[in-house]
Amino acid sequence: MKTTGITFDELRELLRDLGFSESLEKTRIRFANSTTGTILLFRVYGPNEMVNDRDMLVVSRQLVDNGLIEQSALDRLLQKASA
Repeated sequence: MKTTGITFDELRELLRDLGFSESLEKTRIRFANSTTGTILLFRVYGPNEMVNDRDMLVVSRQLVDNGLIEQSALDRLLQKASA
């Protein structure tokens, strides 16, 4: 699986900034946004581990489709993170 240019800590910061809360389930990390009801589940990543493309595709679709961020703003954030 290819990886993006964003670490899990960078993704975590973005999700928290967008109002997500984080919890650890048995083998997954769960982010929930109570305003929109959006839930994102991830395998346990290390803090500096790069997030894989499949997970970022899901994140991108959920954030944009649920009105949490504009696609262009997300693209800019991801470009900054990978620079």
